[in-house]
Amino acid sequence: MTKADEAWNKLFNKYNILDHIDTEGVFKISAKNIKEFYEPRLITKYDWSSSLPKLFRDNKLAILPTSRGTYVIGKFQAYQKLRYENIKPIVKTLPSWINTWDTFEITSEAVALNVAKATGMIDYVMMSSEGFPAIDTITGRLKSGDLKYKIDRKGQRAYDLHVDNAQVEIDAGFENYDRLAIIEAKTHIPEDFMIRQLYYPYRIYNSLNTGKPVIPLYFTYADDIFTFYQYDFDDMNNYSSIKKVKQYSFILNHTLSLNVDVVKQISAKSLMAPEPTNISYPQANTFQTVLDMMQYLIKPIGKDELAELFSFNDRQSDYYANSLRFLGLAKRLSGKYQLTELGEKVNSLPNSDMRNELIIRQMLNHITLKLAFDSYLKNNGEADDVYIDKILAENVVSISGSTIPRRRSTVKQWIEWIFSVIE
Repeated sequence: MTKADEAWNKLFNKYNILDHIDTEGVFKISAKNIKEFYEPRLITKYDWSSSLPKLFRDNKLAILPTSRGTYVIGKFQAYQKLRYENIKPIVKTLPSWINTWDTFEITSEAVALNVAKATGMIDYVMMSSEGFPAIDTITGRLKSGDLKYKIDRKGQRAYDLHVDNAQVEIDAGFENYDRLAIIEAKTHIPEDFMIRQLYYPYRIYNSLNTGKPVIPLYFTYADDIFTFYQYDFDDMNNYSSIKKVKQYSFILNHTLSLNVDVVKQISAKSLMAPEPTNISYPQANTFQTVLDMMQYLIKPIGKDELAELFSFNDRQSDYYANSLRFLGLAKRLSGKYQLTELGEKVNSLPNSDMRNELIIRQMLNHITLKLAFDSYLKNNGEADDVYIDKILAENVVSISGSTIPRRRSTVKQWIEWIFSVIE
């Protein structure tokens, strides 16, 4: 149990928080109340639902600030799933006169955003007019001011929330001739994110009354891919009305264009290996994250550390690390994961055709993935769910019934990744 779990357990017991939420819908708490058991700023901000304390996760609760020193707890729909699409990345290059960036050592959100700006990715997403490139504007810590909005709750009517000067952080803000954009940036691909990270800056930018539309963008840099997820809010006054509009993915310098005939030959020469019985069949839908995890397995690392790095729970970190074992790119010794010799070779290569060909060979040597890939080809790139379920039922002894659709989802995402890196 973490210190945050211990503190919240004591707070829930002392103030009968669950009973209050059952009868009144929400519970309001102050930083002073929280400080009796722990430092408030350390246990009130959770960027991902997986990082919430166990009591919150078990009871489908979230916590939101209402001022600099007060909070409200309820069954709020406060998080948004980050649905990553396997799309072919657009190639961008740095200006030839820039020599200070090593493109394979981008270790912070700030540097990744600087690269995105310098290469024209941000202008592409913002559809900047010729001669009017996007300019960095408001960033850093701001106050929300007087903010009123509705937020949806599970099984209850929407709640009217009033926020008075809560702290807001904006990773990046841009303006071009026609539009404004606010960006929340991460150097990994989380399962979901706190909508507040986009909604509060969105409301602040709209309050400037510039007459320009505001584009909320979630940005990730993982496995050498720069991705922008564009969102909008159907109702500016409803926090939960967020919807994904579009996704843009970019890569520096490398065109990912393996010839489909090469991949067909790989499939034709597949070992058709039976699925292992000593490794769980993959349940890791975001293949980009599977590959991004390799850089952390150069030295032995446990699932707890991986969970913290990727904002996962322990079970999810196990799923993703075991996916690398499934592909022969990692091994597990004494409860810790580490790259195999092949994994080290793959990890040493940039995201490129050479690297991806090695990965595809490992994938298609598995009978289930080989047969699924062939069925995509036969069906003009479309998935046959019934056939994939049949493949899994016949070839994976450890799964059956309701677990098959979850594994099918992973198979489809992995095959779609293959198509995103070939012509």
